Amino acid sequence: MVKKQCCCPITGIVIGVIVVVISLIVEFVIVPYVFKENLELNNSSMQYNNWYRPEVPISMQWYIFNLTNADDVVNHGAKPSFVQLGPYTYREYRWKTYLKWDSDKGTVRYKNLRWWVFEPNKSAGSEDDLIWSINLPLVTVAESLRYESLLIQEGFALFAKLNSEGLYRKYTMKELIWGYHDPMMTAAMSLLPDMFYTDFVGVYAGKNYTDDGVWTVSTGEKDITTVGQTVAYNGTKYLNFWSSQYANMVNGTDGTVGKPGITKDEQFYMFVPDLCRSLYGVYSEEEKTSEGITLYRFSPDANEMKNATGNPDNAGFCTPPGNCLLGDGMMNLTVCQMLDHFNIPVMASLPHFLYADPRYLEKVEGLHPVESEHKTDIALEPRTGIVMRVAKRLQINMYLRAVEYIDFMKDAPEMVFPVAWLNESAVIDGQNQDVFLSLMQLMNVANILCYVMYACGGLSMIGCSAYLTCYCVKTKSSGTGEREPLLGSQKSGGSLSVPVKEQSEEET
Repeated sequence: MVKKQCCCPITGIVIGVIVVVISLIVEFVIVPYVFKENLELNNSSMQYNNWYRPEVPISMQWYIFNLTNADDVVNHGAKPSFVQLGPYTYREYRWKTYLKWDSDKGTVRYKNLRWWVFEPNKSAGSEDDLIWSINLPLVTVAESLRYESLLIQEGFALFAKLNSEGLYRKYTMKELIWGYHDPMMTAAMSLLPDMFYTDFVGVYAGKNYTDDGVWTVSTGEKDITTVGQTVAYNGTKYLNFWSSQYANMVNGTDGTVGKPGITKDEQFYMFVPDLCRSLYGVYSEEEKTSEGITLYRFSPDANEMKNATGNPDNAGFCTPPGNCLLGDGMMNLTVCQMLDHFNIPVMASLPHFLYADPRYLEKVEGLHPVESEHKTDIALEPRTGIVMRVAKRLQINMYLRAVEYIDFMKDAPEMVFPVAWLNESAVIDGQNQDVFLSLMQLMNVANILCYVMYACGGLSMIGCSAYLTCYCVKTKSSGTGEREPLLGSQKSGGSLSVPVKEQSEEET
């Protein structure tokens, strides 16, 4: 009976231990394995298809700044006034090509082919809309020849006078963004083919149906927290445009993949080839989707947008080195944007000069920055790092100042001239969201199951241990008071009888 009463609680303790051990295996081995297998970049993972050839619709929306008073600006020195046109919406497609896997290093190398198709039904205008804007090739060549010999400058001034339409010109929307054959550049090609080898000019000229370089990224095989992180771009970890190691570093993902397990205190880095640099976002707020999924939102840090005076780390982006005269919110891309042999005086900012030095807004009319509409915003699920929504916003500007050797540029105002801004956005759609939700539900069920098993196993061990302890104490205490007496007692009048030997007759 005693053995049976002891075996039951001991069995309960053993079962409790087994349940807790199984819970630990599920939580720290099975769940991380399933988690890793679905987030790695390999052809069997959940994340692979949307990385390799995204099924999530990606939109590129262009907003154009139309100069409405070009004659007054030229003839009377009026402040440039703009009206925003758009959006002009394009469906963006991305295919990873020339993939080369390196399992030893846990990386994959590829080219990212991109192309865009116009969507009239989602646009507020046509590609044939007429727009007045700055003369892109004229300003580029004139600025590049600023420090050349007087003979070269005068030769180009005469050439520009004969072939150029002036400081401001009329484009169609398609010409301004996607390119056109410029008469001045065409004539220059025929005269100086060694210096001018293209006449096709535009904000995004030559980018459609092309790749944006050779990427080498982590697959997450060695460390899942590094999935999608750029290991090298065009074969190197560092660029050669800027004057400091920090500025030249290639950091982060391409913006479509986040770090699994990211926290609110971390920065979200992404490398942007069009800007020739890495950028980072900081946590801004938390939100819940209609399905109850918690998302972290990351946006540009105001400190990152400051000039070298406000943020010394940005001194390496000053162009040329040491020339840190730009105000907050402006990125000088002149050193990495080329037209033939000429550096294009491109300045990048957030749309409508959001977070920029007020002096840029003071030089124009018609721009009105609104944080909710014009800042870059990325929302991701923090446990998986999966990007659920992204809106990357960027404004293209031209740096303009007087050029003494060209008649119609002598009185040009010194300013940052806004040309257009774009919104590259994507939201995870129904089918892809369902796949993601199934993974999240699996993880949530596994976590809940682990907690239940922890509770059951723990209660089993505690309850059985308590029962066994109480039983042993009880058995010990009752055993000391119930021992059998050495002498048996008999109820014979209450006296103790002692047997007496009988006398024999002979003794009588």
